[in-house]
Amino acid sequence: MKSLFLLFAWFLSTLSLLAQTPRVAFLGDSIMYGGRWPTLVESALRATPNFADANIVNFGLSSETVSGLSEPGHAGGKFARPCLHERLDRILTAFRPTHVLACYGMNDGIYLPLDDKRQQAFQDGMRKLKIAVEKSGASFVAISAPLYSADQSEKDPMNYDAVLDAQATWLTSQKDWQVIDIRPDLRAAIAKAKKANPAFVYAQDKVHPGAEGHDFIAASVTRQLWRLWKLPDQPVMASGSSLDLLSQRNALLKHAWLTETKHLRPGVPKGLPLPEAESKAAEILQEYRKAKTAQ
Repeated sequence: MKSLFLLFAWFLSTLSLLAQTPRVAFLGDSIMYGGRWPTLVESALRATPNFADANIVNFGLSSETVSGLSEPGHAGGKFARPCLHERLDRILTAFRPTHVLACYGMNDGIYLPLDDKRQQAFQDGMRKLKIAVEKSGASFVAISAPLYSADQSEKDPMNYDAVLDAQATWLTSQKDWQVIDIRPDLRAAIAKAKKANPAFVYAQDKVHPGAEGHDFIAASVTRQLWRLWKLPDQPVMASGSSLDLLSQRNALLKHAWLTETKHLRPGVPKGLPLPEAESKAAEILQEYRKAKTAQ
């Protein structure tokens, strides 16, 4: 009898989870904050029945790490790098995500050569993140950092891209983790772009990709996410005016939620009060759906 009761309780819990509207949180640093690639991924998710009505928010924050490390004189000595773990509990409590996609690492080696202690700090930070997310009841996907100095490797005297390679190798070695390693796809896409146009530049400042670089990241993430989450068909991403609308919504909710969850980084625009932002975001989403239907 007890076994039947437990089975019934599990069944009800599963039905409740399946009926729950997905709430997807993107966590990351300035490349995430830039917004283009997470918005492209959002557009692909919204094209599926699973995530058509999902609440999807970009919580990316420039300069951020999971390691808690910061180089001397960061930002001209104005402030140390923020650490995700300072604000993570507030995000999980306020937003209550069902799915979390986190892309960290670019800042975690603080632009110095490979070092065991810095790598350990990154690994510890990622483990802590995964534990906190799963304890909150959400699923967790770790995404490797993009490439550093991909256009001119000779201008990477610290061999910092090797630090990011080491992070990705560690992530993909973790058993029972859902991991998306975008780095091989990025290398292939950049090589193809440069072959077609030798003047192509992935990242002017070695770190932050241009629009096409964001497109490459989104293509890699969606391809692998579809396999991890067993989503139907092939990912189809928005473009043109449809993407512009979703980008407006992304920026609106991003700043509202960053303000609501009280990040500590200076220089981030203050967002609208959350109820006002969510009302405007709902209107934009309706416009987006109409634009997609008209295409």
